[in-house]
Amino acid sequence: IAFGKLNGNLASKPLDLPGKNYLNLGGLFLFMFMMHSFFATENVGFGVILLILAGALACVMGVHLVGSVGGGDMPVCITVLNSYSGWALVAEGFLLKSTVLTIVGSLIGFSGAILTK
Repeated sequence: IAFGKLNGNLASKPLDLPGKNYLNLGGLFLFMFMMHSFFATENVGFGVILLILAGALACVMGVHLVGSVGGGDMPVCITVLNSYSGWALVAEGFLLKSTVLTIVGSLIGFSGAILTK
Protein backbone atom coordinates (compact mmCIF):
# COMPACT_ATOMS: atom_id res chain seq x y z
CA ILE A 1 0.00 0.00 0.00
CA ALA A 2 2.74 2.44 0.96
CA PHE A 3 4.80 1.62 -2.13
CA GLY A 4 1.75 1.93 -4.37
CA LYS A 5 0.84 5.35 -3.01
CA LEU A 6 4.39 6.66 -3.23
CA ASN A 7 4.97 5.19 -6.70
CA GLY A 8 1.68 6.56 -8.03
CA ASN A 9 0.09 3.16 -8.66
CA LEU A 10 -2.63 3.88 -6.09
CA ALA A 11 -4.56 7.05 -5.43
CA SER A 12 -2.74 9.33 -3.00
CA LYS A 13 -5.85 10.32 -1.06
CA PRO A 14 -6.48 8.50 2.21
CA LEU A 15 -8.93 5.62 2.47
CA ASP A 16 -11.78 7.14 4.46
CA LEU A 17 -14.25 4.47 5.51
CA PRO A 18 -17.30 5.48 7.52
CA GLY A 19 -16.86 4.47 11.15
CA LYS A 20 -13.19 3.61 10.66
CA ASN A 21 -12.43 4.20 14.35
CA TYR A 22 -15.10 1.67 15.30
CA LEU A 23 -13.59 -0.74 12.78
CA ASN A 24 -10.20 -0.30 14.47
CA LEU A 25 -11.70 -0.87 17.93
CA GLY A 26 -13.60 -3.91 16.67
CA GLY A 27 -10.39 -5.35 15.22
CA LEU A 28 -8.57 -4.75 18.50
CA PHE A 29 -11.27 -6.44 20.59
CA LEU A 30 -11.52 -9.33 18.12
CA PHE A 31 -7.76 -9.82 18.31
CA MET A 32 -7.83 -9.74 22.11
CA PHE A 33 -10.67 -12.28 22.15
CA MET A 34 -8.82 -14.58 19.74
CA MET A 35 -5.61 -14.42 21.78
CA HIS A 36 -7.52 -15.07 25.02
CA SER A 37 -9.14 -18.10 23.37
CA PHE A 38 -5.75 -19.23 22.08
CA PHE A 39 -4.19 -19.17 25.54
CA ALA A 40 -7.25 -20.80 27.14
CA THR A 41 -7.61 -23.73 24.74
CA GLU A 42 -5.80 -27.03 24.94
CA ASN A 43 -6.87 -28.14 21.45
CA VAL A 44 -3.88 -27.77 19.14
CA GLY A 45 -5.95 -27.66 15.94
CA PHE A 46 -8.16 -24.88 17.28
CA GLY A 47 -5.07 -22.98 18.43
CA VAL A 48 -3.54 -23.16 14.96
CA ILE A 49 -6.79 -21.92 13.40
CA LEU A 50 -6.86 -19.01 15.86
CA LEU A 51 -3.26 -18.07 15.00
CA ILE A 52 -4.04 -18.15 11.27
CA LEU A 53 -7.14 -16.00 11.83
CA ALA A 54 -5.13 -13.56 13.96
CA GLY A 55 -2.56 -13.29 11.15
CA ALA A 56 -5.33 -12.65 8.60
CA LEU A 57 -6.87 -10.01 10.88
CA ALA A 58 -3.45 -8.35 11.27
CA CYS A 59 -3.09 -8.20 7.47
CA VAL A 60 -6.54 -6.64 7.05
CA MET A 61 -5.93 -4.11 9.82
CA GLY A 62 -2.50 -3.28 8.40
CA VAL A 63 -3.95 -2.56 4.96
CA HIS A 64 -6.72 -0.48 6.56
CA LEU A 65 -4.39 1.52 8.81
CA VAL A 66 -1.79 2.22 6.12
CA GLY A 67 -4.50 2.94 3.55
CA SER A 68 -5.97 5.58 5.87
CA VAL A 69 -2.80 7.67 5.55
CA GLY A 70 -2.56 10.15 2.69
CA GLY A 71 0.28 9.98 0.17
CA GLY A 72 2.04 13.07 1.54
CA ASP A 73 2.31 11.52 4.99
CA MET A 74 3.42 8.12 3.72
CA PRO A 75 7.16 8.60 4.56
CA VAL A 76 6.16 9.15 8.20
CA CYS A 77 4.01 6.01 8.04
CA ILE A 78 6.94 4.00 6.66
CA THR A 79 9.15 5.29 9.47
CA VAL A 80 6.58 4.20 12.05
CA LEU A 81 6.39 0.73 10.46
CA ASN A 82 10.20 0.49 10.60
CA SER A 83 10.06 1.50 14.26
CA TYR A 84 7.53 -1.28 14.91
CA SER A 85 9.89 -3.80 13.34
CA GLY A 86 12.60 -2.62 15.73
CA TRP A 87 10.37 -3.11 18.77
CA ALA A 88 9.45 -6.59 17.49
CA LEU A 89 13.17 -7.34 17.26
CA VAL A 90 13.61 -6.18 20.87
CA ALA A 91 10.88 -8.60 21.96
CA GLU A 92 12.55 -11.40 20.01
CA GLY A 93 15.87 -10.56 21.61
CA PHE A 94 14.33 -10.78 25.07
CA LEU A 95 12.70 -14.12 24.26
CA LEU A 96 15.91 -15.59 22.86
CA LYS A 97 18.07 -13.95 25.54
CA SER A 98 20.16 -12.34 22.81
CA THR A 99 21.80 -9.06 23.76
CA VAL A 100 22.68 -8.25 20.15
CA LEU A 101 19.08 -8.56 18.93
CA THR A 102 17.84 -6.46 21.83
CA ILE A 103 20.38 -3.67 21.24
CA VAL A 104 19.93 -3.59 17.45
CA GLY A 105 16.14 -3.68 17.81
CA SER A 106 16.17 -0.82 20.29
CA LEU A 107 18.36 1.25 17.95
CA ILE A 108 15.94 0.64 15.07
CA GLY A 109 12.91 1.28 17.25
CA PHE A 110 14.23 4.47 18.80
CA SER A 111 15.51 5.87 15.51
CA GLY A 112 12.09 5.32 13.94
CA ALA A 113 10.39 6.91 16.93
CA ILE A 114 12.72 9.93 16.82
CA LEU A 115 12.20 10.42 13.07
CA THR A 116 8.41 10.50 13.40
CA LYS A 117 8.41 13.54 15.70
